[in-house]
Amino acid sequence: MKHNREVKIKDSRLRAFRNSLREILFLEWEKRSLAILDAKSKIYAADLPRDEMLKLSRELQVKLGKHHRIIMPTIIVCGWCSHRDKDAIYNPSNKQWFCPDCYREHNEDILSATSFIY
Repeated sequence: MKHNREVKIKDSRLRAFRNSLREILFLEWEKRSLAILDAKSKIYAADLPRDEMLKLSRELQVKLGKHHRIIMPTIIVCGWCSHRDKDAIYNPSNKQWFCPDCYREHNEDILSATSFIY
């Protein structure tokens, strides 16, 4: 998309469906994040040599970082406040979706930043 785009749903049933779908997707993302963190904690609990433990821990930390960067540019969460139950506005300069409240309140910061993905 080259231009800002606002996705606004007026019908309450469609809004409820959208919010339910976003919640399902977010819960699955969260479940996978927790699985990575659980695997990381098991590494520390295991009786492994220090070098191997650090290597495995770094690999899981990289995987967790990539996993966290997956959700931010999606319409599932606001790129500023992480709300999942509001309409969304797409900002092409940083390729992220924001809720209308954050987009209006932080418009200068959003437009000046190239990305909020850490």
